Amino acid sequence: MKFVTMEVKDNIALVTFQRAPINAVSHEANIEISETFEGINERDDIHCVIFRGEGKGFMSGSDTGDFDAFDDEGLKVYEDADIRSVLAIENCRVPVICQIQGYVMGLGTCLAAACDMIVASDDAYFGQPEVTICVCGGTGALRQLMPEKFMRYMALTGKKIGVQKIAEFGQIYSVVPREQALDEAYALARQITANYTKSVQCVKAAIKELVNRDSEKEYRIDCKQTHIMLKDPKRDEVLAAHNEMLRKKREAKEKARREAEGKQ
Repeated sequence: MKFVTMEVKDNIALVTFQRAPINAVSHEANIEISETFEGINERDDIHCVIFRGEGKGFMSGSDTGDFDAFDDEGLKVYEDADIRSVLAIENCRVPVICQIQGYVMGLGTCLAAACDMIVASDDAYFGQPEVTICVCGGTGALRQLMPEKFMRYMALTGKKIGVQKIAEFGQIYSVVPREQALDEAYALARQITANYTKSVQCVKAAIKELVNRDSEKEYRIDCKQTHIMLKDPKRDEVLAAHNEMLRKKREAKEKARREAEGKQ
């Protein structure tokens, strides 16, 4: 696989996603995530999974560069891949710990929320910027991480929220310095694998049935609104303005970096 690796040691699988430069999820990467977690269900030597993104941030979300050429049919293919990867994690028969750092955006929020527990670095933050690029997505995932009014704030503004605030809602297992995050995730995984494997799997199956979420239905509700926006005549204008704003931000950041280096 190009973007997903898996290492297994002491019955703990470390699944790492990496797609430089910002871990944006392409269609191909989405399929790799799905196939990896679906394959875990066929193995008896894996009793717990740690899912992480390599680099500055966990995941920046879907590769929005793919959106420009989408018609309804193309978008449906992309959406189906999103739903498949979310369900592959959610339906994994062993517990999945998500270890995050830096940015967790868009689809990254959905995949993190699909995991059983989250261990975060203290520099992590969540964002659902879809409204700024004329799509709709991830509101169901946000509802798992925070109260409804905060979900509304993030979905309607596209603004970010730091992990410390989300931890206050009780949805993050642990927040630690970045250099300790992976060790913390392994420590939690070892607590799980210390129990009888079949017992853990049965408990997870019971939790899934008790929670009784319909992730696909939730995602399709967002998708319906995205298809409406796709046909809006002003969408290209809004996207162009958004991209120009991002370009200016990047230029300002690069200028500041050069000036700082010049002073050294």
